[in-house]
Amino acid sequence: MSNLLDLELREAIEEINEIDYEDNGFPVVQRAGALAVSDLIEEFTRTGTCKDKKLLALVLVRLRDLQVRDFAMGITNDENIQTLCAMWSWLMQVTPAGYLAPVTALYSAISYEQGDASIAIKAIEQALQDDPKYPLALLLRRVYAAGWPPSSFANMRRELHPKVCAALFSE
Repeated sequence: MSNLLDLELREAIEEINEIDYEDNGFPVVQRAGALAVSDLIEEFTRTGTCKDKKLLALVLVRLRDLQVRDFAMGITNDENIQTLCAMWSWLMQVTPAGYLAPVTALYSAISYEQGDASIAIKAIEQALQDDPKYPLALLLRRVYAAGWPPSSFANMRRELHPKVCAALFSE
């Protein structure tokens, strides 16, 4: 059954175009990606999974976009951090190669923030196996090596998330 689900997800991914930044309408596509992340979080919070392959595919493709990925990182808060940690961990298990780096980097950041540096480092290595030049994974590896306090992630999120939301949702 898992292979069938993987095939369905891969087919759904293939149906989604990458964002065309030359097109003036690209902010609308980014906004749709952020809303898809919110929908995934809502579905996962309710059911502990997501069976909607089109939603999963849209999230995985749009997480390649910096704004959408930063929105996904910034939406974490004290109330939902456990749920989002579980969601990113689950999503890592169903994500095909080539789309794993953003998901794994998000899981890594949450793990580090929760004080689990060993899991965070393993996740970053997994992200870099998927994409050796993935900027967030490279940045997080440097941050971990420098010994940044886990609380710094929550502080950065509080500062940056409103700016990301303004860029995504302001007309």
